[in-house]
Amino acid sequence: MASDESERTRIRGDVDRISSLPDPLLHHITSFMPARRAVRLCVLSKRWKTLWTTMPVLNFIYSELWNNEVDRYALKKYAFMDWFAEIVSNMLFLRDCACHVHTFLLDCTESVPDTLSGMTIRPWIRYAIKHNLQVLNIHFTTNSNFHLPSELFTCPSLEDVTISGIGCITPPKIINLPSLRRLLLKMVGINQDFMSKLLCGCPVLEDLHVKGGSLKVSNITSQSLKHLTIIRACPKGPIELIDTRNLMSFHWTMHAFCLKKEFILNMPSLSEACIEFDFYPRKADDTKGSILCSLFHVTRLELKGPFTKECLKIEVPKCRTFTKLTCLYVHDLCLNCRFDLLSSLLEHCPNLKTLSLVHSSCLCKKKDKYRKQVKIQRFKCRHLETVVLKFSRKNKAFYQVVKYLQEAVVGLSVEVSTVRIKTIFDDILDCVGILDSDEIHDSD
Repeated sequence: MASDESERTRIRGDVDRISSLPDPLLHHITSFMPARRAVRLCVLSKRWKTLWTTMPVLNFIYSELWNNEVDRYALKKYAFMDWFAEIVSNMLFLRDCACHVHTFLLDCTESVPDTLSGMTIRPWIRYAIKHNLQVLNIHFTTNSNFHLPSELFTCPSLEDVTISGIGCITPPKIINLPSLRRLLLKMVGINQDFMSKLLCGCPVLEDLHVKGGSLKVSNITSQSLKHLTIIRACPKGPIELIDTRNLMSFHWTMHAFCLKKEFILNMPSLSEACIEFDFYPRKADDTKGSILCSLFHVTRLELKGPFTKECLKIEVPKCRTFTKLTCLYVHDLCLNCRFDLLSSLLEHCPNLKTLSLVHSSCLCKKKDKYRKQVKIQRFKCRHLETVVLKFSRKNKAFYQVVKYLQEAVVGLSVEVSTVRIKTIFDDILDCVGILDSDEIHDSD
């Protein structure tokens, strides 16, 4: 019996089940590997010998080679760069030209010398474009100054593009990307000319993400955009108009430029919004625009940033009633000393169901840090079901804020009597009911 079992085990070990898989499955496996590692699989068997020449996903990662393939001290970096360029060029030259390139990834974020840019890289991108490229990922260091090939802006097959750290994009004469659906620009400088040509030349563009880099754009108009993100960018002027009738989600970092002029946000289909307040408003009279007034129809709203308190002082008196809002997330607000500001905001949220609060301690000027005599205004959210509190592990203000919540919630409709308070201390999540006042007193 034991001999039969060992015989079956031996037979199973002799069968190469992976090599018997069809090419699409093997290509999917190699798509998670750097290109050079995928080529090394050719030594496994005859089945793998030419498999790499038909791979639709090509991942060229400079840091992977530099960290794992050679001794840093045995080869100068410039010499290694020539070797890396030779590897990429040879792989593209020996590859089966009849096979398409679905994804082309070039990651050179490990402080690549300028000698690799320009004439060396552009032929690689052109090769991928000629082979019906659909997904392009290019990553450079933030100080790179790389000019994209003109063919990139007229590629009919491109669907997803991610570009980071190439400096400022020089606007091409024409942009015609009929299949592009997602574009992510990270640490890339763009101007109004490029933005206008991009939105006009991409009729099916749905996701546009701009993260970091210089931004000199005043007008964003698109009928196809569904998700728009503009965060941590360095604006060179105010954005005056965002006309996106089909936009569903909006993530924006507010700067001082944004409120100095009247601006128009036309987003009738918007359901989710996240606003980061990244500036200090010095005078209320200088702020003419109001972001919250334009977001009255969202169902989920997130407010955060280092100057949340200062900006809400200006925004709340101007905002309209959020008739559809059911989920509200407020970060970076000192709930101990500015609970009244939160109460004023909730007056405009009659249908709120979930409230998430992230406490941020501030330097209270008064000696009585917990302000026990403050009068708490009751919430007018008659459908409130869940309140989530997030505090640091050793913050004693937690119990005082829970008291405030008790006073703000008690006395509303019967539905509110079942409100749940979830407390989060860093990575610990405790779900508890509303605490009794005696219990809170004992905790103090």
